[in-house]
Amino acid sequence: MRSELSQKIDCLKKAIVYFDNFQDDILIAEFLRPTYEPGEQPPFPPPSRHDALTFIGVMSGKVALSVDYNPHTIPTHGIVWVMPTHIMQVTDVSSDTRAWMLQLTKSFMDNDVQRWFGNMPMISYMQLKKNPYSIFEPEEFDLLYENLQTLRDKFRLHAHSFQEEVVKTYLRLFALDMAHFFFRKKDNFIAPQLSRKEELFDDFLSLLTEHCRTEHEVSFYAGKLCITPQYLSIILNEQSGRPASRWIQDALLVEAKRMLKMPRTSVQSVSDSLNFPDQSAFGKFFKKHTGLSPLAFRKG
Repeated sequence: MRSELSQKIDCLKKAIVYFDNFQDDILIAEFLRPTYEPGEQPPFPPPSRHDALTFIGVMSGKVALSVDYNPHTIPTHGIVWVMPTHIMQVTDVSSDTRAWMLQLTKSFMDNDVQRWFGNMPMISYMQLKKNPYSIFEPEEFDLLYENLQTLRDKFRLHAHSFQEEVVKTYLRLFALDMAHFFFRKKDNFIAPQLSRKEELFDDFLSLLTEHCRTEHEVSFYAGKLCITPQYLSIILNEQSGRPASRWIQDALLVEAKRMLKMPRTSVQSVSDSLNFPDQSAFGKFFKKHTGLSPLAFRKG
């Protein structure tokens, strides 16, 4: 008698049309609903967190899933996004489902993706969290899929002297086209109704964007919000799966990495800009959380 796990693995293999990745930072896959044998179990995994930004595009049929335990049904030409640390579970797919998935690791996003969108219209974290998908026009969806296939082709340019930059360029094209289609839909800018805890979370993110370079303590942000540091961390854990200290740490690392890639900016000036007591303290912080010294990161 075959185990339930082995049945699920075999069924999952049937669902995957292809699976490619680039340097374990970018993953592209395509899947469909397999035909089950009598007694086979659907291959849907339990709820899980991924340390990656995940996009799922539904080419045909529909996909039922939950994001942070909130159920959604994504129809044909819908694209869902799940941000790092959030909980996702696919719960059902229609018999005619075919879909693609794109995942970008958080470390890759911190190093490269965020700098691409500096001059774009902003949409709040909570808007994306409460509205984790959008439905695109057929021609828009088809163009995004074509871009994704071209990106996948670039994964195979192993002999190209600048393969990494080529891959990043085509990923940026995909992201910019998707952002263009998204931002021209007025419905995406309707502010959601927020609970008190969600309002505090949103206010914290605004404060973090403004003050992360100079203010590194949870107590500063809690004081601005007129709550205790402990309560602030409880709220952030509930809303995102990360405590306040981790949000501050990650914001600092994003700023540090961005500035270290500027060739004329010294490590000392980065340390000063981020309000560390000295260059040594900055170096210890950076190496603790990245495994590299600031100079090694710059050369990498």
